[in-house]
Amino acid sequence: MKTLLTFFVIFFYSSKLLACYDDTITSPTPFMGNNEEIFKLTDGSVWQVKHEYEYLYEYYPSITACPDRGFIIINGKKLNALKIGSGSSSSNDSGVIETRIDGDFEGFEGDTIFKLLNGQIWQQIDGRYKYAYKFSPRVILIVNGNIGKMSVEGVNYPISVTRIK
Repeated sequence: MKTLLTFFVIFFYSSKLLACYDDTITSPTPFMGNNEEIFKLTDGSVWQVKHEYEYLYEYYPSITACPDRGFIIINGKKLNALKIGSGSSSSNDSGVIETRIDGDFEGFEGDTIFKLLNGQIWQQIDGRYKYAYKFSPRVILIVNGNIGKMSVEGVNYPISVTRIK
């Protein structure tokens, strides 16, 4: 009897840890499936692609997410992806901030300064260049202290930033 009970306890906990669920990627559009891309699901969770280069160009794709196993499945392909936060409208204790750029966004030039609607000011530190015009695009920041990776709506890769204010 004890062995059978132990089996069910182990089975219950291991099946909970290995649980996967179906969901849809809501941003960015399109979802590319490339290394370091930050994406959000309809359940509000925020994820990041790791060590993949798929160039999928998918708009609102349905996926199977397996957070405890570190991957998602999209169109029959398994991609390494880590859940990095539960998501919120401003920030949470996991180091994920969701907000918008305050006003016009015209891309970045290597040291561009971004004023955000949440009052924070961040400066680009990675030297990348990209022109893209948007008015008040959504941003998701993965923050570690005063350093972060910022994903801007409409840009297919995150940039490195440091917090000024």
